[in-house]
Amino acid sequence: MSMPALRQPKINAEEKKTAKYYCEPQNFLIVNLNDGKKLVVSSDAYHGILTSGVLYRCVFCEFEMIRDVMCKERHKNSQNHRTILESYPHMADFKENLIRKLNGPNYYCTICNLVIAAQALNKHLTAEDHLKELSKATTRVAAYKPIN
Repeated sequence: MSMPALRQPKINAEEKKTAKYYCEPQNFLIVNLNDGKKLVVSSDAYHGILTSGVLYRCVFCEFEMIRDVMCKERHKNSQNHRTILESYPHMADFKENLIRKLNGPNYYCTICNLVIAAQALNKHLTAEDHLKELSKATTRVAAYKPIN
């Protein structure tokens, strides 16, 4: 016996207008590449912070914290996190794709803020979503200037 496909509930136009969506503020960083090129990525992506339900998870420290902006910022600014982050440099072979090798068979894409299995890495780098995010990171450079 087959199961029917699950569908999203229908929302009429009036409900869409009154719906409230919470979007956390995003900070961005300018990443200077060895070839002089610059990319602008979110601070969370650079620091390996993933959002998972009611938790934030740092992929480098393997640390979970409650989904609180102050807690997340405290972790990103901690000496322990910064020391661990330095041990996961972006791999030169992948240039502007900003790929970091994680422990085990996985990689981390800073551009997409995504953990990728080794066997799926090449497919990810040529995927439309990754190329779109890479394009955004490149075009943001014109809008973001370093703070002196």
